[in-house]
Amino acid sequence: MRLALLSLSFLIIHPDQALALQTHGAPTGLYVHQMAHILYALALAYLFWDIRRSSFTSKGWKYFLCFCMLMLLWNIIAFIGHVAQVSVAEEAIDKSRGYIHSSLLAPFTFNKIIFYISKFDHLICVPALYFLYLAMRSFYHSSEGNNKREGR
Repeated sequence: MRLALLSLSFLIIHPDQALALQTHGAPTGLYVHQMAHILYALALAYLFWDIRRSSFTSKGWKYFLCFCMLMLLWNIIAFIGHVAQVSVAEEAIDKSRGYIHSSLLAPFTFNKIIFYISKFDHLICVPALYFLYLAMRSFYHSSEGNNKREGR
């Protein structure tokens, strides 16, 4: 048993290949990814509509509505960014100093600018996740208060 645990620990700490990514040749991967953005956006829009139509009025539900709207906006930006990325040539991005320090090369076209702007999608996604955190925390505190009132 010890040998099995030791072997498993060694494989976890020093993996040969993670095989975590399954890539597909173009354009299949992009199509599936874009369909996922569409389905996620539709699910968020329905969730937003259903919560608004219901009579949920607590602070947690308001935070959750903010999360839905921001994630819906993030999906739209990401979708448009992926579309713009298709028309930006690989040579249009200077990656000589590494991925983190890559830069867009001139001449700047409309698609290049849209692609560049869409790379700042984290400015929408991170606040959205913070609103989700606030909503979950609010739901937890309200359920904790209900449990205390009921004597549980």
